[in-house]
Amino acid sequence: MCDRCFAATAPRGLVVFSSASGVGGKTQIWVMDANGTGRHSISPPTSSDEGPALSADGKRIAFGSHGHIYVMSVNGSGVRRLTSGSGEVSPAWSPNGRWIAYARPSAGKSAIWKMRADGSRKTHLTPNSLSDVPDWSPDGRRIAYAEQGRIWVMNADGTGRHAVTKTVYGVDWAPSWSRDGRRIAYESNRATSPVTPTNEIWLMNADGSNQRRLTNNNLQDGQPTWSPDGNWIAFTSELPHPGTAHIWAMHPNGKNLHRISSAPGEEYFPSWSR
Repeated sequence: MCDRCFAATAPRGLVVFSSASGVGGKTQIWVMDANGTGRHSISPPTSSDEGPALSADGKRIAFGSHGHIYVMSVNGSGVRRLTSGSGEVSPAWSPNGRWIAYARPSAGKSAIWKMRADGSRKTHLTPNSLSDVPDWSPDGRRIAYAEQGRIWVMNADGTGRHAVTKTVYGVDWAPSWSRDGRRIAYESNRATSPVTPTNEIWLMNADGSNQRRLTNNNLQDGQPTWSPDGNWIAFTSELPHPGTAHIWAMHPNGKNLHRISSAPGEEYFPSWSR
């Protein structure tokens, strides 16, 4: 690992993430600087807030809690509920901050929806077929998401849906667009043990070509998110030993791996301001 390299080149910005640091292991949302300093919680220790997504301007956070999507300011104030269904998860901001995509369950399956940032104009984008974890392209024209063990891409209005990964066995999940729109990072358990598969971080071109594995540690790695300048990918990992997950970062070539979170408890679902 290269602590000195990381300190010299880590971009500025905020990382928000979930932490099982609340009362009885309840999940809270935390904020820290990209180098791991300034760490503090912004949701109550009795909350069950998770899956935070930081808006592009770094001022607002969308998150899931008790099966609904909420928004709040980055300091934890102004909490407002946006959805009224049951089980909505995985919010993702459009680059201009006007829309939020999310996953909504129905009849044992799920679909990708989008809504205005005030909760209005809810729009069904994909069929109910186990769709999850959407992420917008930097130009706001497309949305990547996971469906039936593959990574898919569609236009922001739900048209042009097509798979960009295909695995003989295994599951691809949690896509994240690079800031230049040319690449997608994601997690996958393909090419690992068929008996005890583990998730690893992968990278590909946005059209699905040049798929390559970045981590290879036989531990659970997932939920990648890009730094504002595109030089780093933060993700959740069990490193250095199986068990508790923390937030780590590396270059898009898999080099200069570095842990950026410091708590002893479980930490996951990072989101980096753009």
